[in-house]
Amino acid sequence: MVLDPRSGRVRTRRRLGLLAGALLSVFLSGLLAPPAAQAQTPTKSRKVDCYVEADGKVLADGLCEFITDPVRYGAGGFRLGSPSVASARYGAVVTVSGPGGGMATWNQSPGGDPENGPSDVVTSQGACWRGERIRACAWKIGEGRPGFTGPAAAPQPAAPQPAGLRPADCYLEVEGKVRLDGFCMFVPDGGQGGFVVRARASGKPDILARLDRKGQEPGRAWVFWNEQYADMEPIFALGQATRNGPCWENAQTRFCVWQAGQSRGDWKRSAGVAAPPASPPASPPAARDAAGTEAPPPGTVLTLTFRGRCEALVIDGEDMGAACAPTASNESTAGSAQAVFSFGTGDARTLMFLASAKGWVENGTLHQPIDQLRYEEAGRSHLVKAKGVCEMPNPMGGPVVITCTAQSANTPYAARFRTDGSRPALTRSSPG
Repeated sequence: MVLDPRSGRVRTRRRLGLLAGALLSVFLSGLLAPPAAQAQTPTKSRKVDCYVEADGKVLADGLCEFITDPVRYGAGGFRLGSPSVASARYGAVVTVSGPGGGMATWNQSPGGDPENGPSDVVTSQGACWRGERIRACAWKIGEGRPGFTGPAAAPQPAAPQPAGLRPADCYLEVEGKVRLDGFCMFVPDGGQGGFVVRARASGKPDILARLDRKGQEPGRAWVFWNEQYADMEPIFALGQATRNGPCWENAQTRFCVWQAGQSRGDWKRSAGVAAPPASPPASPPAARDAAGTEAPPPGTVLTLTFRGRCEALVIDGEDMGAACAPTASNESTAGSAQAVFSFGTGDARTLMFLASAKGWVENGTLHQPIDQLRYEEAGRSHLVKAKGVCEMPNPMGGPVVITCTAQSANTPYAARFRTDGSRPALTRSSPG
């Protein structure tokens, strides 16, 4: 590391502006920016042969869906899971922070979200990423598993898997309530334009919906969904619907699908319908703070403090999760693009992920590029160049997971903090 000669203390000017819903400027500017200016996520999906073992239990062994997204999972990172839209299985996510290093998460029960499960620091070992608790591997189909030893050989798929599975942007409204609004997985269903989508909303298990056009006149179709989250088939009828642009609508239902990354254009949600609590509104009002007052003037320092559980903290390649403090902070100077996410330990050490460029919001999650790290210990401050990303969902609607990963030279840094769902404490101070 390089000692920063300019300061031995934490500066509070390079901090992030995010007040969820309509609170922090980065979130709002990302949501209010013209569609063409918003970043597009280069998500790709394909089938692979996979193996996932965690805490001594084999979670997956065979055909898997393999999703890559350099923005979300880092270069070389991926998500493994079932390719079927009609079942809930195990999965794992490997987020790569730099060459040969990263963090893995997985779900402990079928149908759970692997991004919100336990975490472990992992290193690359051929086709596998391995830590103390997990091993996640992926091979091309038909490649075999050279050099791999495990409790089972790669089985053949028992049944054909759905073709055309791909990410999409979905909206489902039933009887005046928004059930789904954002990222989903889409698969064609039959040759007449029907399809099925699957997604998770507000931390709940899978939501499934189906459009059936078989035997219907042009511009009309039947809509079904699973209604009860435990049901893994969309069999509850919502009635016939009429096509309106990207949507299919009737008196009680509105079901819309766009391609992943495609702008929704001038589309608006139905009058009187509120967005799900875990997602910020698509067109928020003018920026306001938590008390409902107007946005602070430029130069005001805003600080959000979160309470919860620190699940992982990696500093200079060393796992320090056991010492991680139960609080994290996120600050900004109003009118500035500079940002910092801060995580501390019980013995007064602090790791800060710094940014000098504005982040963007996609599917309700802030993505903040990172270009520097600051580590403070015993009154000394060390500043190093790094490259990475921090991600934070809207923290005002319940528990969320804040993750930061970065790489300096060949050294990984990472933090994963799960909030307890309470509203973060907001403080402000004048510049100076």
